[in-house]
Formats: sequence, structure tokens, C-alpha cells
Amino acid sequence: MTSEGAGGPRPPLVWGWQPHLLGVVIAALATLSVAGGAPAKAADDTLQESQRQLRQFPFTPNCNGNTQEMVACLWQRRNQADQALQTVLGEAERLERWRSGRRQACEVVAEKAKGGSVYPIVWLSCENALNKELLRQLRRPLLQSADL
Repeated sequence: MTSEGAGGPRPPLVWGWQPHLLGVVIAALATLSVAGGAPAKAADDTLQESQRQLRQFPFTPNCNGNTQEMVACLWQRRNQADQALQTVLGEAERLERWRSGRRQACEVVAEKAKGGSVYPIVWLSCENALNKELLRQLRRPLLQSADL
């Protein structure tokens, strides 16, 4: 998950696709559930392996830095959110199913940047946006006081 090329000004990120993308992820996860099988998962794509790889990444996380530093920052944020999700979801397998479906959805989103140095930034931004929304949904109370 490395990036090539020199870093420049931070590209503007468009967040208008979040609700649509969440629907794509939900549909992907539903398809996996209906199929009755565990999602295909790369052996090296667990949260623990991602954390290990990030420790070996030669760039310091800096969301305002060059391209590689931005990747490290977004990667670190993604791992932190995945750790929070693992706590909320309660089972490592649930998290890994989420990670697999999220990866598949964000591959589609990042396709437009494939081959460019912004590719991992688009990919990780997608994964972070989906994590943020899932955490918000999981932490939201069923009934809020304003609804009573």
C-alpha cells in the first residue's frame, strides 16, 4: 500500500458519494450473507497485518505532508477506526467481513485514480468515510430523546 510520486498540494476530496457508497457496501455485504459463504479475504489483509505493515511503512503520518505522509496518516486513521469497530462489533470475524466488503467497494471508487499517486489517498479516504458512517450508525441510540 505504498504510493509513488512527489507530494504536492492536497487534492480536494469530494464527500458527496458517501451515502451512495454506503449503499454499495451494504449491498455487497448482503450478497455475501445471502451466498452463505465467508467473503474472499486475502491472508495478509487483517487488521493486525495492516497495523504491522504500517509500522514498517517508511513515512511518518502527516495529513498535511507529501503524498506518502498523507497515505500514512489516512492509513493510521483507518486502522484506528477498525480497532474501534472491532470493539463495537465484538467479533474479529465481523470486522474482517466488513473490511472485505469495504475493500471491494472502495476498489470501485478508487478505480478512477488507478495508476496515479493519489490512488491510495482516494482509496483510504473512501475506507475512512465508510468506517465513520458505520461507527456513527452503530453508536446511535435506537431512540433519541428528541424522538420521544
